[in-house]
Amino acid sequence: MSEKMEYLSKKALLIIGITSLAILVIGLILYFTGFNEAFYSTSDTVQAIFKAITYLGEPIAFIIIIAIIYITYNKKYAKNLAVCLLFSQYLNQLCKSIFQDPRPVATNIGDEYGFAEPSFGFPSGHTQNSTVIWGNLSKEFKDNYKYNNVPVIPIVLSIIIFLVAISRMIIGVHDLQDVIGGFLIGIGFLLLFIYTEPFFSKQFNKLNFIAKIILTATVAILLFLIGTLVYPNAGLGLVVPPVLYADDGAYAQVGGALLGFGIGYLLEQEYVKYDPSQLTNKKKFLNIIITIVVLLLVFVPFEYLLKIDSVYYRFARYAFATFILGYIVPLLCSKINK
Repeated sequence: MSEKMEYLSKKALLIIGITSLAILVIGLILYFTGFNEAFYSTSDTVQAIFKAITYLGEPIAFIIIIAIIYITYNKKYAKNLAVCLLFSQYLNQLCKSIFQDPRPVATNIGDEYGFAEPSFGFPSGHTQNSTVIWGNLSKEFKDNYKYNNVPVIPIVLSIIIFLVAISRMIIGVHDLQDVIGGFLIGIGFLLLFIYTEPFFSKQFNKLNFIAKIILTATVAILLFLIGTLVYPNAGLGLVVPPVLYADDGAYAQVGGALLGFGIGYLLEQEYVKYDPSQLTNKKKFLNIIITIVVLLLVFVPFEYLLKIDSVYYRFARYAFATFILGYIVPLLCSKINK
């Protein structure tokens, strides 16, 4: 990855602008003609296909991608990708807390046909985060493979974004306005991140090591506390029959991950200095196996076995797990590679 400030070309911006405008116009036409929830399907085959596709927009998929990039490609880019995802997720949860838009009726059928989602609907988190992450990857790897001078990777990843978006409507967990909102907010956030990240990174890098640690911890803890205290029922949603569900750990998840990975990354940069660009493909493959095994050992027990209903536990859990990824995994890989 180039270290210089690379922004989008005028052609890319034009394509993004035209695509966004087209989606908005078509969406408004479909919405006002009564097609807001018309994409939902009760076909078992269709449901199975698009339930699989929707996992391409799940946080676990993005965590694996970021981990692999971090350990085999470029730590700085992986760090930026992680920060981009976390702030996008925080913005998405903030919007859901503000708008409190109920999910479509199809969601409330339960898992017989679709997923049972307890949180609010607008904007679609899968759509927004897919736009942000897959779009970010499109920019980074746009020149890696071309066919007849046409960049293939951005096209493939754009198709993935589209499929994830429509999968949310087909399985019945979002309506049209949720998905369009997620896409437009995702595009806006991605462009904002691309054009502001170099400036903020430059200012951050001027600080000494201790100041970086303090600032990272302060921002992470404040994001957690502000979100949790202002919106204590962050995942509150309506189902039929009318029952209220609450998942007030959404802000804890983002704050904890930002704290753990941020501190881990800074410590790794200062003391380990793991450099994936110097590794052979054999060592990279070995490090991927190590990373996946460690992530499973860390995430599974705390996520699925030790269940404690506390936002503070959730904050600590994600801080611990992402610290392991940011610092312990590259440290372990460095020792083994030697």
